[in-house]
Formats: sequence, C-alpha cells, structure tokens
Amino acid sequence: MPKLDASHFTTDHQSKDTATNAIVLYEFGRSEVEVLESERTLGVTHYCHVRIKILKKEGDKHATIEVPTYKYGNDFERVREIKGTTYNMVDGQIKADELKKEAIFTEKSSEYLNIVKFTLPNIQENSIIEYSYRVTTPAIWNLRSWYFQDEIPKLHSEYVAVIPSLFDYNVTLKGHYAISDVKSAKLNEHFLLNGQRHDCSRMTYTMKDVPAFKEEDFMLAPINYISAINFELRTFHEPNGAIKNYTRVWKDVDRDLLNEKEFGGQIKNKSVYAKLLPSIISADSSKLYNAKKIYSYIQQNIVWNKTLGKYTENGIKDALEKKKGNVADINLSLVAALNTADIEAYPVIISTRNNGMPNMIHPVLSDFNAVIAAAVIDGKTYLLDACDKTLPFGLLSLRSINDRGRIIYSKQSSDWIELKNESPSKKTFNIFGVVSPDGKLKGKIEKYYFGLGAWVQRTKIEEFPTLEEYEEDVIEKSPRIKVLSNKVKNLKELDDALVEVMEFEMDLRENFTDNQILINPILFERQLKNPFSLTERNFHVDLGSAQNEQFNINITFPEGYKVESFPKNTAYSLPEGAARYQYRSTFSDNILMVQQITNLNHAIYSPEEYFHLKEFFSLLIQHQNTDFLFKKL
Repeated sequence: MPKLDASHFTTDHQSKDTATNAIVLYEFGRSEVEVLESERTLGVTHYCHVRIKILKKEGDKHATIEVPTYKYGNDFERVREIKGTTYNMVDGQIKADELKKEAIFTEKSSEYLNIVKFTLPNIQENSIIEYSYRVTTPAIWNLRSWYFQDEIPKLHSEYVAVIPSLFDYNVTLKGHYAISDVKSAKLNEHFLLNGQRHDCSRMTYTMKDVPAFKEEDFMLAPINYISAINFELRTFHEPNGAIKNYTRVWKDVDRDLLNEKEFGGQIKNKSVYAKLLPSIISADSSKLYNAKKIYSYIQQNIVWNKTLGKYTENGIKDALEKKKGNVADINLSLVAALNTADIEAYPVIISTRNNGMPNMIHPVLSDFNAVIAAAVIDGKTYLLDACDKTLPFGLLSLRSINDRGRIIYSKQSSDWIELKNESPSKKTFNIFGVVSPDGKLKGKIEKYYFGLGAWVQRTKIEEFPTLEEYEEDVIEKSPRIKVLSNKVKNLKELDDALVEVMEFEMDLRENFTDNQILINPILFERQLKNPFSLTERNFHVDLGSAQNEQFNINITFPEGYKVESFPKNTAYSLPEGAARYQYRSTFSDNILMVQQITNLNHAIYSPEEYFHLKEFFSLLIQHQNTDFLFKKL
C-alpha cells in the first residue's frame, strides 16, 4: 500500500466521476492456499487491504464494511486481524482515528451465513479510510472471487493468488473491462505439506482506473457483469501421486442429487400424496386440469417460510403436515404429487435473479440456490413455482427468471432449460371522463392486468394486511388526481385478469380559462422518466417477459370547444419489430378519444439494441407528455 500523504487530500478525485460519492484510491487482495495449523487441514487465507476517499456526505455508507463468512461442516469461516483507521486533514496535519474493537460485531444472516460488520469512526467529507482483515476458510475448491469493479470508481485494484503446484485451478475473468497487467512468478519450495516442500506460482492481476458500475432498471444481478476474477479447483495432485478430480460432469451431479435424501428421496416419495389426490383431482379430467388443481392445492396449503434452497428443510411429509416449508419443500412436493398423479414432472435447479447466473461450462452445484418444477403435459413444458401464492400456473416470478436452470430428468440425464414466461405481461387502462363547464374532470379508470403485470400488482396488494387498506392507500397516495374509490376484482382468481376500478375527479381550473382548456389525457401511469439513461450499457435489458400496454381514453368536453393543438398521430417501431409505439386521437361531437399502445415484443434486449431502446423511450415520453389545448369557439 503506497504511503498516505497530504496530496491524497488535495487531489481533485471528484473529477474522475462527478456523480460518485466516494472513490477507491488503492486496494490489494491476496489469496493463498495454506495448511491451517490449528486444524491441520488444507485451507485458504484471504487478505484484503483497502483505502477509500469519501467525497460527499452520502459516501459515509462506504465506511461500514461487511465481510460475509460461510459455514462449512460445523464451523464458520474465521475473520481475524481486523484493522481500520480514518484519516482527516486538520490544520494542515493528518489526524488518525483508529477503529475500536467495540465497533466490530457479527450478525447472523442465516443458518449458513454470518456477516462480520464494522464502521470506521469520525467520517467527514474528504476523509480517507483504510481497513484490512484476513479470512481463513477450508473451501479450497473456490478461492474467493475478487471484484475489480464496484458501485464507486477505483484508481488501482490489485489481486494476488499464491497457488501450490499440487493444485490446478480454472481461472475465469468476467466483465467488460480488461486486466491492465498480469505478472507471474515462481516461489521455490514455498508450500510445506506433510514434511515436503513444493513450489508455488504467484499470479498478480492489476486493473487501473476502473469506472463505477452503474445499476439500471431491468437487469440481472450486478454480480453477473462487474469485472471480476474467479478460481475454481480442477484437480489436486496428492503428494503420494494420486490425483483427486474436483471437476465433475453433469452425470455425476444428477446422480448425487437424486441419491440425496433431501432432494431425490423426496421426489420418489409417492405415499405422501397417494391418499390425498382423489380429493383434489378427477380421473375423468385432463392432465392439464389435474396439474392445475394439484398446483393450486400445494400453493394454498403450504406456506413458504421465505427461505431458498435446493434441498428440503423439513421434507415433503412434514411440510404438508405443518403447512410450512422452504422453496424445496414446496416445489419438490409439487413434483412428487404430479408424478403420483401420473403427470410427467421433474425438478429444475435454478440460481435466483439476485444470486448470479450459474456456470454454463461445467457443473458448480453451489451456484444453484433454489428449485422449481417442470411439468410436461401434451408435449408442452410448464415451469411452476408453487411457493408464491400470487403466481398462476405456468408463470415464473422475476426472482426465478435468471437465464437458464438445470432440469434433472434422471440419474444419468439433465439439460439446460430457458427460464422464461411464454405469455407477455399486459396492462390495459380504460379511462372515461366528463369535463364540466366549471373545470372539473370526473370519471373512472378501469385497470386490467395480465401475466407478469398481474403478478407484480397482486404482490403489491398482498403486502397490505387487508384489501381495504390497499384500496385506502391508493386513495391517499394517487398523484395528480383525487381518487374517490378504488375497488379490486379477481385478487384470488389467478388465471383471470386482475381488475381495479377507480372513481376519480381532477381539478383542471389551473389550466382552465373562460375560453381554453389544457389537458393531458394520460391521467394514470404516464411514463415521466426514461428507465435507460446510460451512454453505453454492456449487459442485456431483461424485462422478465414481453410487455404490452394500452390506453383507451374517452373524455367528453362541454359544448363549443375545438382542438387548437395536440400530439400528432404517430407510429414507430424498432428494427425487426422488437418494439412498437402507436398514438392516435380524434375529437368529434365534443368527445376526445385517444388510444396509445406500447409493445415491447422481446423479454430480453441485447447491448447492441440498447441505444435504439433508449431512443424509443425518449420519443415515447416526449409524445406522451404533450398536452391537448382546446379553445372555445
């Protein structure tokens, strides 16, 4: 770490990124395979040392550090040698405030994850913080990933991996930005194992002037895109000459999963639902009808405990009896019940949207943190997740839509399956209104939601203790218009459109004179801000499904008015029909009729399509926010 001096405080680091609230001046990481003396086992020691300058008050959040530690066997990884200092320039002198032990604590996040936290003291604008720590872990198969990129820019990020010649790792680089420098060196007889010394390789990877990663709407987890380096153990050459292979093929993983009591053992258990099924399904009904009935029964009778996992916590028998379980308890119950009903079904292991995409090159079982079900009926595959009570049959929530999952057919067969929704997300808004001579607009808005749009809205409603409280919240918080009532229909009828009917009034008198009326008829859910603002986006736009939105507007005006100015009728499309926007209006017999249709016809747009999509929304917003001006004859 370079020596800290006054120039670090006086240099204008804000010019690197005017939007950032902090900047990493220097960071250094080192991972080394070692023999952990206390346990007499192989492990890895990770060392991290970081120096950050706080540029704005909002940057003080970077003075709180979180170090995740995972459980392996009976013990968690250990964090030690935590050190931290805050430096401030006071009267031309650098003043140091040391991190105190009482500022360090451990928070239990789950049964398998603890988070060590500490906050540096006396943070001000222009403070420089510096901290370091070591983590020891038995997980030699995966060195901790080193992330060269973060939400704030970095001037210098350096990572060193020291690996004995006995170990052979797969090294993968992720992200858009290239490594600035790579150096290799040989450390002779550096590693001692069982009384024998072995050479090591020391690899040094450096990246300089790394820009901040900018998050934006409609993207997968940032972990998929930020520049990083990963190490995964391929083989270990034991000193006696034997070779232990850590890289497996999918056939090995399929066998292990289906042999596992908390996975394959649950799917084979047909006795749990054998006696129950006659009361749920009918022998005379179609397989699709029966599959929907089984899905609905499990969805309504086993409550998700909000815990993910590809293995069951309680087992499908206990989950049914206790009416509660994790994702695997519920969705493996669904697979078992469908198979018991002679409906072809398989488990699909997935990595949820916030967990990052799984490794597509070779199996890494730890990449997967959940399981859903796949039912094959009349040649069509339906992806199912019964843990969410607002999801209709055959629809996946955004949590599950993350590139591809692995469908496990048998102990010798599995395959990748695309995680997507076939049906588009649809919203239709019918707006009816009447403008009175005194400048009041009264009417109703009918809102229809289908597909993923209905799931989003149902999920929002379910967050309220009662439906009445949601309806009251809409009345209290609606912008621009005064909501008189809001009624919800089909909240529990998941296969039907979710419907809301809103009675409203709006005071137009600010834009209403004796001889003119100024109005924008898109009264509800008008697009005010472009969701795409980056100059360049190096990752996909992922909407979860294709999206269709339609406004049908009918507003009656007092007699004696004509349209003076208005948005022109228009239609434009992206290349190859990837998206389409239409806007039409007519004014006749005192009635204004407007129809606006926006179709985003792809669930995923490539980085190459980003500029076109950004421009599409810019034109849409400009057009949609143009008012109608009516003048009295």
